[in-house]
Amino acid sequence: MPVLTGHQRTFDGIYTEVQQFYARHIQLLDEGRAEDAAATFTEDASLVSPPKIPEPIQGRDRLAAGLRTAADELAAEGVRYRRCHTMMAVETRPDDRLFVRAYVQVIRTRRGGEATLHAMCVCEDILVREDGELKVQERVVTRDDCL
Repeated sequence: MPVLTGHQRTFDGIYTEVQQFYARHIQLLDEGRAEDAAATFTEDASLVSPPKIPEPIQGRDRLAAGLRTAADELAAEGVRYRRCHTMMAVETRPDDRLFVRAYVQVIRTRRGGEATLHAMCVCEDILVREDGELKVQERVVTRDDCL
């Protein structure tokens, strides 16, 4: 992903950079590439997603292990998820962090079956730049059916 510098960091440029980040990030998750997906989180990242993940998972290594387990379980069941990350709002913060709030539809398809809506969620992330690349530092996912 190209790094935006100086005058390129207009809001339009930042928004495009964030869209490209999520296109890659979500596809890595959906393809079951757990270790590559985990690399899109900071070393000290946290993720919480009740009720499945009621307490925050802290750290990239723990996230990678959880992502690997989830990907292996889905593959064993013959299930594929496609996450549709939409309605993205991006707020720049004075400390150069980005707050991103988006709707996420999780579509579940069993091999040979029909696609169904598995969950509708709100995903709130704090993104930071490390070595010129965006990474997730904090993620909170709230399912609509758990409000």
